[in-house]
Amino acid sequence: MAENRYNVDDILREVREKRERAERTARDAQAAAAPQRQPAETRAPEQPAEPSPEELLRRVAPGPAAAEPQQELLRWEEPKLPKAPVTQSERHPSPRGAVPEPEKTEEQSASAAQEIPIPKKQAGPVWESAAARKTAEALMQTLKKRQRGLAVTLILNLLILLGVLYLALAPAYHLLLPGFLATSSPMRLWGMVALTAVSALCCGGTLGNGFLALFPGRQSNDSYVTLTVFACLLQGSFMAAQPQLLEQYGNNIYLPLAAAILFFNTWGKLVKNARQRESCRAMASLRPVACRTLPQGRLTEWAQGLPEQPEKTVTLDAAGLPKDAEAVLEETGQTEGISGVLAPITILAAIAMAVLDYLLVDGSVFEAVSIFTSALCITSPLAATLGSHMPLRSTNQALSRWRANLLNEDAVEELYDTDGVLLRGSDLFPAGSITLHGIRTFEKKPIDEAILNAASVLCSTDNTLTGIFRGMITNEKNLKPVESVTCEEGRGLSAWVDGGRVLIGNRNLLLAHGVAVPPLEVEAGFAAEGKELLYLSNFGSLSAGFVISYHADKQLKLQLQELERAGIALMVYSTDPNITPERVGQVYGLQQENIHMVPAALQREAEAALDGTGETAAEMVSGSMAGSLHSILSAQREHGVARAVTVLLILSVLIGFALITLLAYSDALARATWWTVGAYQLLWLVPTVLLGLMRKR
Repeated sequence: MAENRYNVDDILREVREKRERAERTARDAQAAAAPQRQPAETRAPEQPAEPSPEELLRRVAPGPAAAEPQQELLRWEEPKLPKAPVTQSERHPSPRGAVPEPEKTEEQSASAAQEIPIPKKQAGPVWESAAARKTAEALMQTLKKRQRGLAVTLILNLLILLGVLYLALAPAYHLLLPGFLATSSPMRLWGMVALTAVSALCCGGTLGNGFLALFPGRQSNDSYVTLTVFACLLQGSFMAAQPQLLEQYGNNIYLPLAAAILFFNTWGKLVKNARQRESCRAMASLRPVACRTLPQGRLTEWAQGLPEQPEKTVTLDAAGLPKDAEAVLEETGQTEGISGVLAPITILAAIAMAVLDYLLVDGSVFEAVSIFTSALCITSPLAATLGSHMPLRSTNQALSRWRANLLNEDAVEELYDTDGVLLRGSDLFPAGSITLHGIRTFEKKPIDEAILNAASVLCSTDNTLTGIFRGMITNEKNLKPVESVTCEEGRGLSAWVDGGRVLIGNRNLLLAHGVAVPPLEVEAGFAAEGKELLYLSNFGSLSAGFVISYHADKQLKLQLQELERAGIALMVYSTDPNITPERVGQVYGLQQENIHMVPAALQREAEAALDGTGETAAEMVSGSMAGSLHSILSAQREHGVARAVTVLLILSVLIGFALITLLAYSDALARATWWTVGAYQLLWLVPTVLLGLMRKR
């Protein structure tokens, strides 16, 4: 059977036209036969010969039940209690009218006590694709300009690093030098100082930012660089001014390390800039998403009482454009944040060690300066800036195939410890995941007003079926005002439209309100084919049934299964009675015991939590719920990589400082040459960079 989608406005228009033609034909026939017929008031009007709305709809949308005899649908299953008159139970002027409801049994009263009014969905944060592109383009121009400056600085730093290394290695390897440098060691040393000073000037912003980062409240890897470079320049100038020190401490000149630190710091900033540009491009086309934790209350208590016992349950909601997108992209994470603590401590420890050596060991001023410089060089990791930004960039490169992007390290900090996710039913079954196979009418009643009433109710709530009914109505201005939308757990929706009750749900909903429904055999035929029959009742009588089926979104299915393997609890809030753990588990290949439906008593809290309160900054951008869920898993992995990088950096600093302390107080500082310290730094650089480059698609 072909699966069809409908523009019901066109169907209803054709129904009305045929009905009008039938009425005109009947009137003409009556007028022609008037002398030979009894008065109209004594005879029942003849039925029109044209097809009924039900038959026309079946011609347009044949369904599996079309082959069943009509009498099968008309064998109603009456409710157990007598139905109250429509004028009293299903119609009143307004939800607050004075007409009393019919008396209910104990079972019906218990059911009504669980009915939770659903507030209309609040207007989400304003987001427009045109405004997003405009903001992203302006920021992209700034980032590209910064990239060009960093690229030029990196090239200059590389050339200077090679020049300083060449001058440092020239005496040992008899490299070619101009005459005035080959014959004068002080001049060669002054040349190294000059080149390093030029490199420092090229990175003036880095040094200034590093100096400010030494004060509380600032976090930057530049704090490692500033005093290290100045200490190397001071020691080199001191030695160049006293050439007699070269014979004993010629290999303890740390200027090559200063040039290397500046080069790798600039390289790390280029990686950061590349990550920011990728995030900026994503912001231009993808919707901002905010991650919000559940507010404290009954909903949180219920979530924490689930078998998985999640401690942190989040919702993933649409957010508005960041007010300061550049500041959002500049947010730092744990790896760079540790420098705000570690760098000042190592600097103070290096100063204390140098002063103690000068006062207690009767060392010279130059030895104290050398101890201070060597301690800073070995505790200023070459991989500090690279290690801070490589993991997130690698993560976002892997996320790009899912059309998602984590904007900064704060997003990782917010998402990494998530162990529960609350989703809407419409998140699990977005547009395209539900197919309407047919519309079944009952008792040959007009369906145009019935569908309009149903569309008015569903378009006023966030329901998985809203998209189908919104597609049926070409002009939403025709929708009617809806009052007192109520969700009954496991049954469906009820509301008041034009002073009458409209019911949209399963057979249990209609029976609870005294509406007769077809026998169970009718639904069993659809269920055998994986379809559901959703009923529509208007003003106390059954109007239509919608044959629908649910399908899995392939990408979302992969992510939900990954969440299940990661032990993340899945909670679902839905007003669609067909969305059950059994249905979700069947469609998405999940274990039913890991799917938890929000109970009716907590649906008001769930709606409020999913709507979000106040302004929340966007932590990521995503093109789909599958991308948002994959971002959670990616954030967990990135946080683990960033933590491993942080551990490597801390170990390199602590072990390095311990080695310098041991050499200084064992009178073996001469062994801490610039190439041994450089080899130590490279030993930690390689695994840190390789770890940051790892990514999982």
